[in-house]
Amino acid sequence: MGLLLCSCKLVGPNHSVPDSEGASSFKNASGDFSSRMDKRWWRAFGDGQLNSLMADLEKGNFDLRAAEARRNQAYAALGVDRSKLAPEVLSNSSATRNRDSENSRGGGGGGSLDTYYSQYNVGMSLGYEIDLWGRVRRLVEAGTANATAAEVSVDQVKLSLQAQLARSYFALRFLDSEAAVLGEALGTRRESLDLAKDRFEGGKASELDVARAESELAATRAQIVAIQAPRASLENAIAVLAGRNASNFSLAADPITGAAPSVGAGSPAQLLGRRPDVFVAERKLAASSAKIGVAKAAFYPRISLIGTGGLSSISPSDFLKWSSSEFSVGPQVDLPLFQGLRRKADFALAVAQHEEALADYQQTVLTAFADVENALAARRAANNEIAAQSDSVAAAQKSFDLSNARYKEGVSSYLEVVDSQRELLSAKRSEVQARGRSLEATVLLMQALGGGFR
Repeated sequence: MGLLLCSCKLVGPNHSVPDSEGASSFKNASGDFSSRMDKRWWRAFGDGQLNSLMADLEKGNFDLRAAEARRNQAYAALGVDRSKLAPEVLSNSSATRNRDSENSRGGGGGGSLDTYYSQYNVGMSLGYEIDLWGRVRRLVEAGTANATAAEVSVDQVKLSLQAQLARSYFALRFLDSEAAVLGEALGTRRESLDLAKDRFEGGKASELDVARAESELAATRAQIVAIQAPRASLENAIAVLAGRNASNFSLAADPITGAAPSVGAGSPAQLLGRRPDVFVAERKLAASSAKIGVAKAAFYPRISLIGTGGLSSISPSDFLKWSSSEFSVGPQVDLPLFQGLRRKADFALAVAQHEEALADYQQTVLTAFADVENALAARRAANNEIAAQSDSVAAAQKSFDLSNARYKEGVSSYLEVVDSQRELLSAKRSEVQARGRSLEATVLLMQALGGGFR
């Protein structure tokens, strides 16, 4: 039987990874590539609080636990498929007291004791499908591919959650940085208000200057208050990602000033082996290919080896005698003759599902390249904006210093001071926001490169 199975060719197509359109390099890439991106990629940012939150995510995030449960389900289903490669052996036994109808054919009639008897049975049955066409082996092949896809899906979900946590964390920290800039501006506006009041009391300025200074001070306070709601939302989102109750979770204000770490993109050829979503799509494609073989094998006869045997007696004293033995053994052949074209429909369904999986894989590959290009372009734009905004802040600071000095000397009006204050605050906030976009783009780039997955 083993030689027979080895000589049988599995029906259906064998899986192969389809070719994808390649490229020699990423068009937005720059710098060197570190081929050993650590799986704990967020440590490159050097933030202890972020490291602690990532540890909480790995231990307590419920979306991650659900992904792990789906992985366990896939392996359990694979175990069910693998069990079909081995014979199925069942055992049964019984001891019953029976009474036949007196009015049935063969009944004793008149309440005869012959209608009462005991029956003792012990038996075993064996069933084994001879996998001539590879139906069961294709089932195991599909189950193995699905289990591997579920295994890698855990890494995919984990990477997505980690990137979401890092982006939310840095967004919150840059709101703290904006609040710090606004707090500094608030102090400057208090000084300007005091100056305007002194000049008004000294008869060197009008009350309009005091009103304008008070207006700017109130506007800055309003901007500080406006940051509180989005910060609270980010804090709550971080709590959920870390598996914590938002009501018991808080992060103290901590402005961030560091630059984003340098990350190279490498080559497109390296990318496909580093993205868990690409690997998952490829394994699902392999599973759909194997299922075509399962559907095709249904057109062929299904041969099984069936055997039963045991002991049966109405007398305990005769139970262990050879005369009480019974058995049957032989092949069973199930040949599909007419099922209303069901087999053809099942095969067409399997082929269509394979075509869908193929399209999903190819789309995933294209999306992977686009994700890297988008992250590289966003990071480059943000870094260029940081340089430009730094120059803008320096120029705005000089403009404010000059206008403030001119106002103190009575050379210019307070309106000039107000304009320069607004320009300086706007330039500083824009610089902070550009730094935030640079960090966000770096996180997206690390995610697009697979976050150290291999």
